[in-house]
Order: sequence, then structure tokens, then C-alpha cells
Amino acid sequence: MMNLLAIDIGNTNITAGVFNGARLLSKAKVPTSSYSSYIRRFKALIKEAGLEVGKMDEAIVSSVVPLALARLVVELRRMSGTVNVTIIGRDLKVPIKNMYRVKSEVGQDRLVSAYAAKVMYGAPAVIIDFGTAVTFDIISKRGDYLGGLITPGIELSLSSLYRNTALLPKVELACTSSIIGKDTVNSMRGGILFGLGAMCDGLVTQYKKILGSSTKVIATGGNAKLIKKYAGSIRYIDEDLTLKGLQLISALSK
Repeated sequence: MMNLLAIDIGNTNITAGVFNGARLLSKAKVPTSSYSSYIRRFKALIKEAGLEVGKMDEAIVSSVVPLALARLVVELRRMSGTVNVTIIGRDLKVPIKNMYRVKSEVGQDRLVSAYAAKVMYGAPAVIIDFGTAVTFDIISKRGDYLGGLITPGIELSLSSLYRNTALLPKVELACTSSIIGKDTVNSMRGGILFGLGAMCDGLVTQYKKILGSSTKVIATGGNAKLIKKYAGSIRYIDEDLTLKGLQLISALSK
């Protein structure tokens, strides 16, 4: 079975996973801006999977940060000149019909996750990705990518409140139990968490009117488990959806 290094470059973090066939052996995150630590972290990740750098057959990459992608490709080839590097959108197309008006405007990571959800969970589906931005991606009954929505992410929202007000404090993300905040910190946390949960539930209700009651709702991204406590409409949690999508696309191309 093929040993694969799957890499998703996001605005804030790079998420990477090592696969042997369809099995995810290890995964890690590295800040996108930390160019000098890419190779050290990838080598450690491969070692954690019980493999050697020279035993990797391929690296497959999706990216929404062109500069980071260019630097990462250079570093990957420096790490091992024998590893074949495949770039989603350039070398391989995501095998899903893209119904966006301007197709190039859709982030490759969103298409990869949509394809993974279609294959693994079925269509129609709504994928909610809790990253730097919160994105909603919609798959039709026919399995086509219809489009979606983009809203500010949780940390971005909390940071904006702190940076753009005179009196609101810097708040770390944590659970809160009451929808009526009794202090500033919990009012801010509750505003984000209960507000985002209500938004998810409200939008999913609208999407199900369009797609049907059998629509699967899958949450992914680092904060997916946390938000599920506040959004009853979320059925599945799959934090590795994009990495799994990369593996599926790589395997399909062989």
C-alpha cells in the first residue's frame, strides 16, 4: 500500500497527515507562517507514523495560501527529492462537479472536503468547517458542489472584539453553560458559541428545505467538537475530512 503525506495549507495552520493506504497513521499542525519549521515537523510526523522519509511514495497538497505553497514545495523536494509532489487544482482536479459561478474562486480545500463527504457520508450534505473562517459547503442530491457561505471564524471573532473595542478583554475560547452571561468573559464566549450554534441550526433548517430532510450534516475543523454542544443540527464530526479527501483523490488517480 502507498505511503502518502497529505497536506492542507490553511490561512492559519498547515494540517498534515501520513497515510498507509486509507489508514491515517499520524497527523499534526504547524503554523502556516513558520516556514523554517515545515521540514522538521514533517520529518517528525513521518517518524511518528513508524516510517522513513525515503519510504514516502507521494505528497499531495491543497492550499489557499500561494506563497506558503511555493515555499512548501521547495522544502518537500529538499526533504526528499524522490517524493512525487501533487498539487490539487494544478496537477489533479477534485472529482466533483463545481457549480460555483466563478469556479476558480472556490478554495481547493472546500472542494476536497465536499468530495470526501460525498464519498464517505453520501449526498445531499452540508459540510461546516470551523477554521479561520467558518464555511458552509453544500452538496446536491446529485452529488454536485453547489456553493455555500463564508463567515468569520471563532478566534477571528473573539480577536476582533478585543482589538476593536476599548473595554472588552482578550478572551480564550472555552465552554460556557448559560445563554445569559453574568460577566463579560462569559458574555463574549456565550455570544460566540450560542450565536454560532443558533446560526448553524438556522441555516441547516433552510438547507434541508432545499435539499430534503435526509441531508447529512458534517462538521470538521479544530472547533467542530466544541460547537456540536451548541448546534443540535450537526450529526457527524470528522476533524480529518480534508486529509481523508486528499487520500481518496490520490488513490483515485492511480
